Amino acid sequence: MTPKREEVCAWTMTIDAASSATVENWRSCLDQDELAQADRFRFGKDRTAYIAAHWLVRNALAIAGGLPPACWRFVRGQYGKPKVDPALDRPGLQFNLSHSQGLVACAVTVGTAIGIDVEMTSRRVGLEIVERYFSPAEVAVFRATPPKQQRQMFFRLWTLKEAFVKATGEGLRRPMDSFSFSLDPISIAFHPHDPFEANKWTFFERRPTMNHALAIAIRRPPSPPVSLSVFEVVASGSGECRLSAHCTLDVG
Repeated sequence: MTPKREEVCAWTMTIDAASSATVENWRSCLDQDELAQADRFRFGKDRTAYIAAHWLVRNALAIAGGLPPACWRFVRGQYGKPKVDPALDRPGLQFNLSHSQGLVACAVTVGTAIGIDVEMTSRRVGLEIVERYFSPAEVAVFRATPPKQQRQMFFRLWTLKEAFVKATGEGLRRPMDSFSFSLDPISIAFHPHDPFEANKWTFFERRPTMNHALAIAIRRPPSPPVSLSVFEVVASGSGECRLSAHCTLDVG
């Protein structure tokens, strides 16, 4: 079920209820490099989130690309962004993943750059972070937001910015104040001004849980509309993972 070029499939999975047996099952799907990286995490919750995210993306790729989850191999792109090994002969298949405490997510598409970010919204945020990483226009928007709504505003902007730099593969190599987001509707502006490039990007936001914010960045021409399918997976204490919800919508 390889996605068409105008389709994006996103997967989220809550992991707070995952048993140790479930985590071990996830580990059995990962390769040695992934396992070594997982074991570098100091805290168990971070290790579990990493393992779960990589299990999830392997299963999403299995559905999209027709290979068993354990058979997927990855290489690094120009800036270190993982991509499907060309030797697997799945041209154009793109993916990205993200993990936070309690939730993991991934997105898969064909023939276009994609980035996804998920953040836990209960952690503290300070104005110093906003002034360091946001553009002057975004700082102004944040300052104008009523105090009770500033946390929500921060995570809306932050997940969008993270999703974008993950889609380009640059990560924090790209100055975070070199582009700005406007909200409702969402649009991006570059500094210096580049409307031609800005028009090639589509963004999507979602609140997968009460405590998490998610954003997806998709680079493609403004038409035709992009169809986004969102799948919600729940990991239970019994060791099972089940699909709990699915929705499809046009996002731009």
